[in-house]
Amino acid sequence: MEDTSSSQPELSIRKTRPDTESVTAAVVTAVTEANGTKPATPLYEVIDPDALEDLYQHGSPEVSFEYIGYHITIHSDRTVSVAAVDS
Repeated sequence: MEDTSSSQPELSIRKTRPDTESVTAAVVTAVTEANGTKPATPLYEVIDPDALEDLYQHGSPEVSFEYIGYHITIHSDRTVSVAAVDS
């Protein structure tokens, strides 16, 4: 009997943000890469982009949130990780 459980690895992308790219642009770029298309839902509907940018101009926290079915983490080194949310 075959195992019918999913054996595919979860989609996970980790992108290093160039110093010239905003944090919010890096998030949208990483999600677009993971999703295969630019998200139809604007980022501002799930998180305040101005507050997010302000956080990273004044420090290097780690921030996590969900966006269009992905778990997004912006690490203290300013890399962006995108992983599919478990169903």
